[in-house]
Amino acid sequence: MLNKKICIFGPPCVGKTTLAYTALKNKIPSFTTHDNPFMVDGREVWVNHILNLDIPLFLDSGGLNIDWLDGKIDGGVDTKTVLLLPPRDVYLERERIEIEEWGENRNQDGLKNYDNFTELKPEFDLVIEDVLSPQEILDYIIEKTGFKK
Repeated sequence: MLNKKICIFGPPCVGKTTLAYTALKNKIPSFTTHDNPFMVDGREVWVNHILNLDIPLFLDSGGLNIDWLDGKIDGGVDTKTVLLLPPRDVYLERERIEIEEWGENRNQDGLKNYDNFTELKPEFDLVIEDVLSPQEILDYIIEKTGFKK
């Protein structure tokens, strides 16, 4: 049986982590690449272990390059890549709020990242460009990818 993995990508402040938390609230195993004590061997080693777990899951893939996934996953894994990319004006406002609330250290060169992801859109299985709530995004991803808990 294939265990579907949903890998969520996007520039800083688009809601990848919020989506992972929303999936958890819906009883879907979810993980984030934000620094944690279990990534002692590095982000990519940790993510490789997570993606090869024998369970369906959501992964906030922040900080990873979509090309990195190629060849890193064992057989029997069905991985779908999803890009969160709201309209540019919405993104800029979210980034501004994040920096205002958390300080200049939250400035992660978001606009440059946004533009890079805009160019990479064709490489993703699903691109979500609408302004939706986290629950609406989760429901849409489940519907479009056939994800089953």
